[in-house]
Amino acid sequence: MNQSRYANIVRIGAIYDIVATLPFAVPLLSAWAFQLFAGLDAWLGLGTSFSVLDPTSMFFINLGALAYVIWGVARLREPSVANGRLDALLRLLVVGLQMVALSQGATPILWGLAVVLSVFAVLQLRRPNHAVSTGPEKRALGY
Repeated sequence: MNQSRYANIVRIGAIYDIVATLPFAVPLLSAWAFQLFAGLDAWLGLGTSFSVLDPTSMFFINLGALAYVIWGVARLREPSVANGRLDALLRLLVVGLQMVALSQGATPILWGLAVVLSVFAVLQLRRPNHAVSTGPEKRALGY
């Protein structure tokens, strides 16, 4: 894969993240987005129990989603190998959190999200041809 294609993968992942998390970052939309998951779970007949979120829990959902949206914007502006590698790490950590949530009874819809995150992580861990890196970024990422 060449550098341009790698940058496009980072950008596409950033757009996906912004679209998927923006509703959770906006207080007036986050309750709707949460209910959307509950409705999809019910429509699929998965039978997962969804709790009503208190204002403190909703604040932390908004905070985390807002950070993820800003990270997406950063990758859109700078789709570098370093940002792709950091994003791959974040995606794998999120998949780990999804596995914990699934083990505790979260909606199986998370399996689908985990697949998408894992695919992006694998693609971003691949080394682009002719990657040019200088400075501390090069040393920190080991190439």
